[in-house]
Formats: sequence, C-alpha cells, structure tokens
Amino acid sequence: MKNSGISRIAALEQVAQTMPFDQFGRYHMLREAVDACRAKLGLETLSILDVGGLYRNQEGKPTLPIKQFLPNDEIIVLDLAECALPGYVKGDGTALEFHDAQFDLVVSSDTLEHIPPGRRNLFGRELLRVARHGVILLAPFFTPSVQIAERLLFEYIKTELSVEQIELKEHSDNGLPVLAEWLTFLQEMQIKAHAYPTGYLHAWLAMMMLKHALPSLESQRLAEWYYNQCFFPTERRNPAYRYLVIAEKTEGLVEAVDAILGQTLMPDLEDASADWMEVFIPALLAIIQHQVGGIHRQDRIVLESLKATNSNLGNVHEILGTTQARLGESLNAIHSHLGALIKGQNEQIEQYRQQVSLSERIIADQQMTINRLQDQQYHLDKLVGQQQAIIQDLTERSKWFEDQNSALRRHLEAVQNGLVMRLLNLLARSK
Repeated sequence: MKNSGISRIAALEQVAQTMPFDQFGRYHMLREAVDACRAKLGLETLSILDVGGLYRNQEGKPTLPIKQFLPNDEIIVLDLAECALPGYVKGDGTALEFHDAQFDLVVSSDTLEHIPPGRRNLFGRELLRVARHGVILLAPFFTPSVQIAERLLFEYIKTELSVEQIELKEHSDNGLPVLAEWLTFLQEMQIKAHAYPTGYLHAWLAMMMLKHALPSLESQRLAEWYYNQCFFPTERRNPAYRYLVIAEKTEGLVEAVDAILGQTLMPDLEDASADWMEVFIPALLAIIQHQVGGIHRQDRIVLESLKATNSNLGNVHEILGTTQARLGESLNAIHSHLGALIKGQNEQIEQYRQQVSLSERIIADQQMTINRLQDQQYHLDKLVGQQQAIIQDLTERSKWFEDQNSALRRHLEAVQNGLVMRLLNLLARSK
C-alpha cells in the first residue's frame, strides 16, 4: 500500500486553528482509529471511556479535547483532578469503578508515562477489563533520542522561562515506558496489538522549543495553527516521539485500524541529518533570532535612556543650583524658628520649675498638718479608751446594785408571805 500521509478530517478545521499542535495530532489519529473500529463493529454511536483526558488550555481553563473530535459518541472522561465539566468523573485509572466490558472502547492519551512503573501493568489490565471491544492508547515511549530531546526541552524551558515543566519532570522521575515491553505485556495476556508512530521527533522538539520562545499567546496560537495546517500530515514516521497502540478484544479491530492508519505512515528517512537541517535548524535559528532580537531591543532601550539622561543633565544641574539656594533659605528660616522655639521652651520650663517649687511647699505644709492631726487623733483615741473603761466599770457596778436590789425584794416578799400565813392560821384557830 502506498504511503501518502494523513487525510485531514474536514470537520476538524476549526479545531486545528485553536488546539496545540501536539494535542491536535494525537487526538486526530485517535479519531481515525475510533472511526475504523466504528466501521468494523457496525455501530453508529460508541460508548467510550477516556482515561486521563482532562487538560487545561492556554488560559488555564479545563477542557475535554476528545469531545471536540468525537462529538456524537457517548463519552466519559476520567482523571485525578477535580472538575465540574459535563461528562467528567474523578477516578484512578489503576482502580476503575466500572463494570467489566462497560464501554465499547477505552482510550488513553499521554497518561501511561505519568503512572509509576510498578502500576503500569495494572493500569493496562484495568483498561482492558472495562473495554468490550478494544483499547486505543497513545503515549511517548523510551528511546535514547526521545530521552535526550525531553531533557533538552526541559532545560530550555527552565532557562528561558525560569520554571520546571511539570509533565516533563514526571517523565524523568517515572521513566518513560518501553514500547517492546508494553507489546510483550499485551501478548502475554493473549491480546493482539499493533503500534503506529506519530509525532515526528525532530519536528516535535523544534516546534516545542519555538512555541516556548514566542512572546505572546497569540503568536503561539498562530504557530500551532501553522504547524497543524502545513506539517501535521507528515508527522507519522520514525524517529517518533509517541506511538498509538491498538489492542483488540473483538477480533478484526487491529486489521480494521491498520487498513486506515497503515496508509498514513511516512517512510523513514535514510539520512536523518538532512531532515535535521530542514526541520530543526530553522526553528533553532528562529529561537536564536528571538533571543538576539530581545538583546538588541534591550540595547536600544538602554541607548535611548542614556540619550535622554544626557539631554537632561543640564536641566538637572540648573535644578540642583536652584534647589541648593532654596535649601539655604529654608535652613536659615528653620534655624530662626528653632531659636524662637527653644527660647519659648526655656521660659515654659522655668514656669514649670516655679510651679513645682510652690507645689512642694504646699505639700510640706499639708504634711505637717496631717502629722498634727495624727497626734490629736492619738490623744483622742487614748481618752476615748479611758472613757470606755469608766463606762464599763459603771455598767458593772449598776448591774451589781440591780442584782442586790432584786435579792432584797425576794427576801422581803418571802418574809411578808410567811407573816400573812401565820396570821391566817391564828384566825382559823380562834373560830
């Protein structure tokens, strides 16, 4: 079959104008593979699970790119982050909370490399478990060239923008998956699979460096659109940055996808250095020109500032002279004002001293009065004590006399009572 490059999907022209080149390329290829499966299965509408398909655009807003490429299918996007977009659920790709064979197809784009190596096989088993007919997976896979390209891009972004690119750092920390090992894993599970290169490495690296060198979001968007329009149809060849892997559970899917994708692949170049010169060097020159242009712009700004400074030096000297004269007048006025203030303060201090001296004499006189009053109080307290003692003695004497009087009265009553009784007795006997 003749390799003729990619046939662009007309319905995606608008998407090509607004989507990053790397994302557009892989989701366009995913759309072609899904349509091949659709035709083979004879299903007009497919149920699809996209694992790891939440992205953020240049403005930082969450997006679900797959819905732009497959608007008529029943799609659920699953990822780790919080998001309120319709059709999105939060979940872990290594522990999917779905039934076996719940979806016609399960797809995943640039997610495998972000999973720790020890959980990648579990991730693959989960995708296959919930897929009824097959799994389509895209990811960057390890080669020495890919590893160097990612390190170069990471260092360039770190130097140019003073930030560390999170995704590339995770690639380095986790280590990229190896395509041969992934295909062996599927083979051991008795799953038929096939892989297709996409994202021509030299063009990918040049475009990534160029877009990070451009000064504005609008210039970056135009560069993405230019790539999607002009270079995208030729990016499926080796050396590739990523691969698309189709794994079938329903027989015939691999052949159906190969019939579509196989004819879009470009032949590998015998002399990659020639393509390096054609693709990467122009982008590298553009980056250098951008940086040199920035230096020249800074130099022009500095020169213009120096000229303006020189032209203003005369005015500065004149202003300094005037300022010095005004400062002299101001200092004289300040000295005069300070002298008057100091004189007034000294007079006020003397008045305060006189008031303090008078207050001290008044306090001394009051203290003497207080001492006399305290002495009088002492003698008064002593006299009161004596009076209280006399009153106490008189009280006790009065009580003794009252007691004696009471006793005499009782004795008199007793005597009187005895005499009356004797008289009554005598009268009684005389009768």
